[in-house]
Amino acid sequence: MPDVDSKRPTHLPAKERFWVAVAIVPCGSMQGMDTFAVSVAIPIMQGNFSATITEISWVLTSYLVAAAIFMPLFGWASKRLGRKKLLLITITGFIGSTLLVSTSNTLLELVVYRFIQGAFSAGLNPLAQQVLLAAYPRKLHPQAFSWMSNGRMTGVMLGPIVGGFLTEWLDWRWVFWANIPVTLAAFYLVARHIPEGGVIKASKFDMFGFITLSIAILFLQLMLDQGERMEWFESNTIIVFAALSAIGIYLFSVHVSTAKNTYIDPHVFMNRDFFIGLVLVFALGFMIYGMAGLLPKVIQDHMGHPPTSAGIVMAMRGIGSIIGASVAGWLLNGRDPRPTVTLGLVSMSGSMWLLSLITADAPIHYIMLIVILQGFGIGAFTVPITACAFTSLDPALRPDATVMNSLARRLGTSIGISILVSVLVHKTQSVRNGLTIHIAPERLRELTVPESWNPDEQSGAFHLNRLVEKEAEFLGFLFDFQLMAVILLCLFPLVFLMRLDTKKNVK
Repeated sequence: MPDVDSKRPTHLPAKERFWVAVAIVPCGSMQGMDTFAVSVAIPIMQGNFSATITEISWVLTSYLVAAAIFMPLFGWASKRLGRKKLLLITITGFIGSTLLVSTSNTLLELVVYRFIQGAFSAGLNPLAQQVLLAAYPRKLHPQAFSWMSNGRMTGVMLGPIVGGFLTEWLDWRWVFWANIPVTLAAFYLVARHIPEGGVIKASKFDMFGFITLSIAILFLQLMLDQGERMEWFESNTIIVFAALSAIGIYLFSVHVSTAKNTYIDPHVFMNRDFFIGLVLVFALGFMIYGMAGLLPKVIQDHMGHPPTSAGIVMAMRGIGSIIGASVAGWLLNGRDPRPTVTLGLVSMSGSMWLLSLITADAPIHYIMLIVILQGFGIGAFTVPITACAFTSLDPALRPDATVMNSLARRLGTSIGISILVSVLVHKTQSVRNGLTIHIAPERLRELTVPESWNPDEQSGAFHLNRLVEKEAEFLGFLFDFQLMAVILLCLFPLVFLMRLDTKKNVK
């Protein structure tokens, strides 16, 4: 079947573009709202299911792994079904799986249903990007991505507030029920305002490429998630996971490089701007969702604030991101993107460093200011790197490019959560061992300490152990924040390789 877009303009009139942008907003916001609302509810869910922090992290990682595995599938499917039809199917599946998640009675059910939900969510971001790229002329892509980022960050802003309120006053299940009205609105707006298009003559589905890439992603995630608990490569299981992931990556790489009609068109990786964008988006996913799984627990468990307060703090990042994305869309407008990206990196790395210096009694308003700064950096960073990634790319490669762009973010997210949790566990154990040396019973008897700290009493020993565990975990969180600040600083050399050549006449 010929490309239905080939005989029509590559963009829509201004009025139609406006309504397309409006329709895209809930598609991005419902995903952000779901993810960040869940992050606030995680501590409560952990208690309800009597799970460890490693076990409960699968509520986030199962969703993200599924999204990473199935995301490339949407590049192929959009060519066969078209952008609009596939987007409607995706939203319908997301609604159904959200209902299943909200009725989960065990941790296993919750993780399985979140996996299904993640599989459908995989198509939301790449399909939304395809719609915007087709609707807007190339010179307006920065503004279009700014609008899309604002929609996503609206969900990021509302998600923590809604999640915190519902978790504190009702139940964690209402976090998922609250997503239903947004998804219904997304379905209606897409059905009414998104034009048909995107159907091209697609090759037969590349099952070998799908299987090898899925194996690579799945076992990489299992290795990262279980590595700390199984003492990494001292465990034969972890060695097997690593080997299977490496084999999957190798087979997929060779297959994509040598075969015809592959799962992902290898030409997308040959574009320098797009490849740099993938690396930066990966790092962004590592940082954004990694912190989403850490900061709410710090605020609730170590600073003593309720879930509602944690939700309000996390919402501040959404506000900052909307401001940052709007500023970035205005600053670009055909200009050199590097100053805007640098501004975003400085804001993000600075905010993470400030978080690594907080104390348990730090004012909640101070934390809010740091999170707003971080959100501003995310918005200022996301818009230019996304626009640059697609500026010089052949429109025929957009279906594969949009899914790879979203896949890079997802992989960064899932890998980031696993690594940060592993580092947290390792650092907590290390700090705990160091603190234990300084609270030996002989030393405590020489000091004036509270009665409840008496190491000769069972209750005193228990109280001391709880205190040490809590302090060690808090220091572990601070180390994670510091690690993310360093990672962001390491991205600066890539900024000088970026460009936004507006003179290229790409459709």
